[in-house]
Amino acid sequence: MAIKWHAEACDLAPDPCSGARITRLTSSVMSNVNLYFEQPYGSPDGRRIAYARSTTADPRLPPTELCAADLQTLRITPLDADIVSTWFATSSWSGKVHYLRRNGELIRVDLTSLNKEIVMTHWPLEGPVTLWTVSPNLRYLIVGQRRENDNFLYRIDLKSQELTLFYRGDDILNHVQINHVDGRQVLVQRNIRGKGATHAILDLMTGKETPLRIGEPYTGSSTGHASWVGATGRIVTPVQWPGMSVAFSGTANRPSHDNRHPQGNLIVVGPGEDPITFEAPEHLFNHSSASRCGHYFVAESLRHGIPGAVEIVVGDLESGKYRTLVSDCGSQGGGPACSHVHAWFTADNRHVIYNADPWGISHVHKAELPEDFLLSLR
Repeated sequence: MAIKWHAEACDLAPDPCSGARITRLTSSVMSNVNLYFEQPYGSPDGRRIAYARSTTADPRLPPTELCAADLQTLRITPLDADIVSTWFATSSWSGKVHYLRRNGELIRVDLTSLNKEIVMTHWPLEGPVTLWTVSPNLRYLIVGQRRENDNFLYRIDLKSQELTLFYRGDDILNHVQINHVDGRQVLVQRNIRGKGATHAILDLMTGKETPLRIGEPYTGSSTGHASWVGATGRIVTPVQWPGMSVAFSGTANRPSHDNRHPQGNLIVVGPGEDPITFEAPEHLFNHSSASRCGHYFVAESLRHGIPGAVEIVVGDLESGKYRTLVSDCGSQGGGPACSHVHAWFTADNRHVIYNADPWGISHVHKAELPEDFLLSLR
C-alpha cells in the first residue's frame, strides 16, 4: 500500500491558562480516536502516533482503519483498513503496532519507517479475539478471548508461533499490558462481580498472580485505567469517588473523595505495598497515563461535571506538584469511547495526545507542553 500523506491539521487557540499550543490533527468526518489503552501508541522518538478512524463510536473495534499522524509535518496517512481484531497490540512507545487481518495474517507496522511485516500467516485461534499487548522485545503477544462465562489470556511466542493458555478466570479481564521496561510482568484489570474493579500482576511465563491492594477493601473501585510507572514495578490509576455518577449527570458538585483517601483519587501501588494517594483534592480524575520516564502522569479531571469543562492535568509523581495543561479540552465525556479524552504523553514528553468531540465528531489533538512546564513541577 503506497504511503500518501494528507494535510488535515488545524491550529487552535493556545490554552489560556498554561499557554500550551493546541493542534487538531484530524479533520475527516469520521470518529477519529487515539489508540489509548494506557499503552501509548507512539514512535520512540516522539514524532509519530497511531490512531484509528471509522463511522462507529469506538474505532478501536472493527470495522476500523489504522492511520498514522506525524507531529512535525502535521500530516496523516492511512495504513490499513482490512482489520478484524478488537484493538491493536503494542509495547508502550515502541512504535510497533500489531493487528489481525481478515485473511488470518498478523501484521506488525513500524510507525517510524511505516514498513509492514507479516508476523504470522495462519492465526491459531477461532472466533473474536482482543489483541492486548506485546513484550518490549516483540517476542510475546498476549491475546484475550471470552467464551461463555470464562475469560482466557493466551501467550503467543511470535518466534516459534507457539500458543499457550496462561491465565483463565471467570472475572472480566481488561486493560492487559506487559511492563514496557522489564517485559515479564503483565498488568491486568479484574472486574469482580459485585465488588468493582481491581488489578493484579501476572508472571508472563507462568501466569502466577500477585494481587495489588487497589479497589475494595483498600480504595474505591479502580476506574480500570492503570499504567506502569516507569521501571518502578508500580502502577498508577484513578479510583472511583462517592457519587461518581453525579459527575456524568450534568451537576457539578464540590469534589468528595473516599474516606480511605480523602486527599484525592489517583493511587500509586506496587506488589506488597499499601496504596499511596497523589494529593490533588480538588480534582476528579478518570483516565490516566504515566510518562515513559515514570516521573509524570496525565489525566482528565471531571471536577466541573459533565457537561462542563474537562481539564487535562499533568502531575509529577515524585514532587507531588500538578498543573492544568488544558483548561477545557472540549471532550463531552459521554458513553461512547469517541467522547473520552484518553490522554497520554509522547515518548519525549513534548506532547500530550488526546481526543475531543466538542461538535459531536471525535478528533485527535495534541497539546505541546510549554518549555518550562515540566520544570515547574519539579
